[in-house]
Amino acid sequence: MKFRFCGDGDCPDWVLAEIISTLSVLSAKDLESLAELVAKRIIGQQLEESVVKSLTADISTDGKSAVACIHFLLINASRHAISESVFSEEIQQLGLPKEHAASMCRVLATNVTAIRQRLREKAFRINELSSVRYIPPSADSPANTVGCAQFELKISQELIDGLPEDTTHVLNIEHANVHALLEELKEVRTTLQQYSWRQQNQMDV
Repeated sequence: MKFRFCGDGDCPDWVLAEIISTLSVLSAKDLESLAELVAKRIIGQQLEESVVKSLTADISTDGKSAVACIHFLLINASRHAISESVFSEEIQQLGLPKEHAASMCRVLATNVTAIRQRLREKAFRINELSSVRYIPPSADSPANTVGCAQFELKISQELIDGLPEDTTHVLNIEHANVHALLEELKEVRTTLQQYSWRQQNQMDV
């Protein structure tokens, strides 16, 4: 079966399983509260993990899979700009009770504008790089590989098991490649600066 909130495609099996085994088990009130937390997380606020655990205390999982499912539902319903009535009908077809579907629709109606704006801001940004830090070698933490420079990369909202999380990675790069990368980044910066200057001139005309 095809669903409009999935872009007229199939609903992933894991979403269907999660709707039946978890979202339907929660009370409609708890589902609405959980969905509100997820909506806030989508638009950039911190996810209150302690509240998530409290709301999902009666289910067998730790709540992460429920959060990932709600995240999928809200993101796709917003992205494909479907009406609340269509969204309600389709998630009921997937096994969500009518009262639960109404809770999800209320959260969608309240947050859809902000979610769409967030999606536009994050367009083409997959696993967004938030910071890079050089890690100098030291006696306490020697370099893992001879001839390499070590960097700490922080990634914003990297998808881990379907759930966006802020992550940190350590990367070793050969010194020769570091210099080559630096030169390429300088060229990219120059190109972007020229592009921005042209755009400003066009706006001033």
